[in-house]
Amino acid sequence: MIDNAALLEFVRRIVAMDSPTESKPLCDAVGDALEAQAIAFGMQAERDPQRATGDHRILRLRGQGRRRILLVGHFDTVHPQGSAARGVRIEGERAYGPGILDMKGGLALGLFAIDAARRAAGGILPDDITFLMNSDEEAGSASSLPLILREAAAHDLALVLEPGRPGPALTIGRKGVGIFRIAVTGIEAHAGAEPEKGASAILAAARIALQAAELVDPHQGTSVNVGTLRGGTWPYVVAGAAELMLDVRVPSLAEQHRIERALATLVAAPRLPGTSATLSGRFHRPPMEATAASLAAAAAFQRAGDALGFPLGLAVSGGASDGNNIAAAGIPTVDGLGPHGSRAHSDEEHVDLSSLFAKCAILARVLAEGASPERGD
Repeated sequence: MIDNAALLEFVRRIVAMDSPTESKPLCDAVGDALEAQAIAFGMQAERDPQRATGDHRILRLRGQGRRRILLVGHFDTVHPQGSAARGVRIEGERAYGPGILDMKGGLALGLFAIDAARRAAGGILPDDITFLMNSDEEAGSASSLPLILREAAAHDLALVLEPGRPGPALTIGRKGVGIFRIAVTGIEAHAGAEPEKGASAILAAARIALQAAELVDPHQGTSVNVGTLRGGTWPYVVAGAAELMLDVRVPSLAEQHRIERALATLVAAPRLPGTSATLSGRFHRPPMEATAASLAAAAAFQRAGDALGFPLGLAVSGGASDGNNIAAAGIPTVDGLGPHGSRAHSDEEHVDLSSLFAKCAILARVLAEGASPERGD
């Protein structure tokens, strides 16, 4: 049985605490609050100390050891210091607050679900549970990724408490994300007196941008966005340098490899005589692709949702999470287990309260039953 009032009160408490990624003291304070609640629920707490970001928290609850389940979430937010002074505002069935959807609501429901599941299972769960909470996901999980992959390798199933998809639906696939910079070098010259002696880096960059945009494949779900194109100094100078930045989203490793090869080819051949280009950047989040094992795990949540009157579909997201890297490491992963809502990263960020309570109950039911597939199923 979930104590919905206590769950909402805890959500209020942690949302009223600022935790921008760049502030270690503020993130540590929220991490302390989450850790204290986990300990109150009977979990053992460990820390992965950090110098520049908040300490990552590893919370464990030993069960019967049938399987090993890893829950994952982050307590940093994109909202700057001072945002949390707004606290939580409830209007009808919605609760508004900075970071409430992405993803303090998910962290809270995860803790309360573990406690409810333990009680429902008579004090000991069939599976061993680890809840990993990191403090740098919004900035790309640079310091937490080794920890995440190390913990994931020791578990049979990963459950990511990022917000649920519209529908409502779970997330069983995420696009891989790559950020690339193409730097173009040309030859400066006086644009009026001797333009023939120049080679415009801007024109070369523009041609590369057009060709990069042609790599889009809507049928596959691959997007290539030329987000910025900068270059030159003055209107009367042939541009000697330019750069463009690309955001690339791909649904599969095959598409990731296609894009990587194509971008390398684009910069290898000069777009204009006298110009050259170099490529930097990478796919920092590989695609999260559904597998038979992850679909089997998702089906357990769908059955629980049906039983509790909150049916769940399955969806693919264009956004990334720590689930991308976990799934790419070969661990069956179900994402989108947090509450549903909208307007993440904005002043109108909110959760639907019915989903907060329902997703908590669904997770508790699955954990109490121990519905975790064998790795490789």
